[in-house]
Amino acid sequence: MPTTIITGATSGIGLETAKGLAKEKHKLILVSRNLSKLESTKRLLDSDYNIDCDIYKYDLSLIKENVNFYEQILKRYGDIDFLINNVGAIFMKREETIEGLEKTFGLNHMSYFVLSKLFSQQGNPLRIINVSSEAHRNITLGFDDLQNKKNYNGWYSYKKSKLANIYLTYELHKRLLKSKSTVNCLHPGVVNTNFANDNALPFKIMASLIKYFGVSPKEGSQTILYLVNNNDIRNASGLYFKKCMPVESSLVSHNQKSSEKLWDYSEEILSKYL
Repeated sequence: MPTTIITGATSGIGLETAKGLAKEKHKLILVSRNLSKLESTKRLLDSDYNIDCDIYKYDLSLIKENVNFYEQILKRYGDIDFLINNVGAIFMKREETIEGLEKTFGLNHMSYFVLSKLFSQQGNPLRIINVSSEAHRNITLGFDDLQNKKNYNGWYSYKKSKLANIYLTYELHKRLLKSKSTVNCLHPGVVNTNFANDNALPFKIMASLIKYFGVSPKEGSQTILYLVNNNDIRNASGLYFKKCMPVESSLVSHNQKSSEKLWDYSEEILSKYL
């Protein structure tokens, strides 16, 4: 029975991924900041699929919470089989976490980085799946403003975070070459979810368009499930997938100096909490 962590698993793509893996009898570890939603998800999975998943309440926009979650999982389970980094959000107005990081950067990138780096240190092979997006195109990271302090734009900050997910995937792949662990990223499709429902009017308009033109969360989960379940690609690593096929990510996303620079910057932040 594979042991699988899913972040952001209480709604949307994450929930549908949890359902899909519950059918395959994975031992699921779900993490979210909302305990009531976690409990509701646990009841649903237990009722519909007869599995007893484990739930953990942590705010993954905070570095320390990611570290604490890792330490708790390590102590209880030891090695895991799959890490699915799915949590993410768009913030119309610039917010900072209590640790001083811009919230999009903290949640959408640093959570992926911290969990991927820490869990990939385990002895047994690990398969990491990072949910990125086609939104990574037509943007650069802008190392002079990674905390998005200048002329904040929520959509651009989100796009930068999705580019960061791909940089992380490619850089971690290089660092895992001597191991049997793998890391891949993907575009789930333009998914009809509620990730922008708490934001201001422009994002509500965008969310309405997505609801009309987008794919369902179940459809959006298919590439994630493909990467988990398809043994033909179990050794594939360092790839970007779309519609269950490896495709080319943006030219900018292949800039090795940028991926190394982002890694070093992220590692410096993490070091303060270890």
